[in-house]
Amino acid sequence: MRSSDGPRRALVLSGGGARGAYEAGVLRYILEVLPQSLGHAPRLDIICGTSVGAINGAWLAATLDEPVYSARRMEELWRSLKFSRMVQLSYSELFRSFRRSILDPRMPRRLRSRVRNRSGGVLKTSFFDRLVGGEVPFQRIARNLKRGVLESVSVSATELFTGRTTVFVQSARPVPPWTRDPRQIAISGPLTLTQVMASAAIPVLFPAVRIDDHWYSDGGLRQNTPISPALRLGADRVLIIALRRRSLEERLEPSQTASLPEEHPNPAFVLGKLLDALLLDPLDYDLDVLFRINAILEYGDEAFHDGDFVSELNEVIRAHRGQGYRVVTPMLVRPGRDIGALAARFARAQGDDFWGSAPLRSLALRALENQGSRESDLLSYLLFDGGYTGELIDMGFHDAELLHDDLVEFFTD
Repeated sequence: MRSSDGPRRALVLSGGGARGAYEAGVLRYILEVLPQSLGHAPRLDIICGTSVGAINGAWLAATLDEPVYSARRMEELWRSLKFSRMVQLSYSELFRSFRRSILDPRMPRRLRSRVRNRSGGVLKTSFFDRLVGGEVPFQRIARNLKRGVLESVSVSATELFTGRTTVFVQSARPVPPWTRDPRQIAISGPLTLTQVMASAAIPVLFPAVRIDDHWYSDGGLRQNTPISPALRLGADRVLIIALRRRSLEERLEPSQTASLPEEHPNPAFVLGKLLDALLLDPLDYDLDVLFRINAILEYGDEAFHDGDFVSELNEVIRAHRGQGYRVVTPMLVRPGRDIGALAARFARAQGDDFWGSAPLRSLALRALENQGSRESDLLSYLLFDGGYTGELIDMGFHDAELLHDDLVEFFTD
């Protein structure tokens, strides 16, 4: 149970397809090793996830009452994946997409496709649906909330037709005022498999999900690292597990620009970079905003010695955004090595039978053509295979180990 006057801690889980195995490695260290230094299990009050982070977050919210089991089973599931079973082309959906775009306007209404709850995407999701639906005990989330194991859990999805971010929230407390920004809404209620799979529906790759009368796709399109929901739900400390080493500007050395290919990159390379831009890049910007707000509040208190700066500011701010501002302490865990490079190395070592089909093998080879096979962003999202995800788990565990003292401080009142 959280002390009533202690800080409220949030865990923020990013999206990134198969890269999500890195989160499992970090969480294994936090839940299994860190208690030896803390003397107790780490307290997580709020869990916010997007895309694959929504899947990991739902599992964690449902099993956090058994933290060691939660971490070990999550790792076991990620290591058990087989690419040929997990990643399969959806030929029927490809045909339906072709028919809708080319043939449907000319076809009689009775011959058109009936309304479906999944649509679009070039990959099948049946194995993912069975795996997540069979493993995540969603009914236990309510029990953990009632027992005070945690306070709130959220997953973010993008409503396709409006581009609006929808945050599905299950909470033990009334959901606070969210925002007056029409681009983001919160819906309160029990978390479901459909909502989680909607959050994880990476555009182009996986089909969008229909919930009631709305179509949803990957939450990472607008909110890949869901810091905002964590703050709205009352977090005072935010632990963010990122799935990218650093921003492009930080990791690209001047000498590298001279060696970049002059020809136009192939579509597989472009898709990988597009997914990076949509799903990974906004994190650094979001953190900059958080640091700026913290600085304004701290400098304001310094300038107004009576100590009323924040309270007076919040009287005005609440009328506009529903909540006031407060200083929030962030902690970031991010990969120490380039995941795209790891994916490329792993993919090059696989034989033809690994890919399961000729089209997927061809796609993999095309994804490795640019930048001299140094990295493959596209494959880093798609390699749902224990050989690759196991390396990511080990990387996440190691990176968390390097931050041991910082993590102890984060989880200490």
